[in-house]
Amino acid sequence: MYFFVVNQLAGNGRGKTVWSYIHRRLNELGVEYQAVFTQEAGDATRIVNDIKQHHPVKAVVAVGGDGTVNEVGSGLIGTHIPMGYIPAGTGNDFALGHQIPLDPEFALKRILRHQTYQVDTAKMNNRCLISFGGAGFDAKVANAVRLKRWEKQWFGRLTYGLEALKVFRSYTPQPVTLTVDGVRYDYEHVWLIAVSNIPNFAGGIKICPQAEKNDGLLDLCCIQNLSSFEFLRLFPTAYSGKHTRHKSVIFHRGKEFTITPQGSCLAHVDGEILDETPITVKVVPKSLTVL
Repeated sequence: MYFFVVNQLAGNGRGKTVWSYIHRRLNELGVEYQAVFTQEAGDATRIVNDIKQHHPVKAVVAVGGDGTVNEVGSGLIGTHIPMGYIPAGTGNDFALGHQIPLDPEFALKRILRHQTYQVDTAKMNNRCLISFGGAGFDAKVANAVRLKRWEKQWFGRLTYGLEALKVFRSYTPQPVTLTVDGVRYDYEHVWLIAVSNIPNFAGGIKICPQAEKNDGLLDLCCIQNLSSFEFLRLFPTAYSGKHTRHKSVIFHRGKEFTITPQGSCLAHVDGEILDETPITVKVVPKSLTVL
């Protein structure tokens, strides 16, 4: 049986609209399924844990945004139960990184073909990282976007760019110590550090264009030593991945990172806020099965 974990509030109500369509199509196709609806943060992982213990499962499908994917995926890591995804959020970066159609009809067709593959995940402190995480400017933007329900409804992915401009006005870069597989690097004027196992984050920004989802490694992008004006000019180029050409954009690839900001610093994991430092990120190779 397919189990659908549905966040109806994702994408400011898009989750409810998408599920209404999927629900109708499943009935038309005669697919055996059960749907469970989340009510608050953390529900999806609890639901998945209950499903694993009490039901025969063909697959668990997340219907929502990247936060829903994180919670469903967190419950399935280390099992052989595949996770499907029907995008209904604002950024839908997991879908973009895995070439999952944004159209619900085609996303459902992909799930029902039931072709699986394994991907890497990571542990970010005590949280599971499915796609990406970060610290600094991008985490402040993620937090701002999280609070902007009305804007997300009207502007979709453009909300990230709009909020980035607002955060930029008051953001102050700071020194960060980074270790990559035990090797230490000190950076003095860091705007952001992003860790990813897919190329994109924050609504399609190609922050780590060379990242691969199943190579057993994580990619890290550090943007540092830029004036405010230089950062403002650079940031839009990240949407196409052209920021990689700039000398102040540094990339690392490894199995384990430790990020230690000098002062207080917000972080995020799959767009959900993590207010604790230092941050340790460690890859868990081929730990999640995806449809």
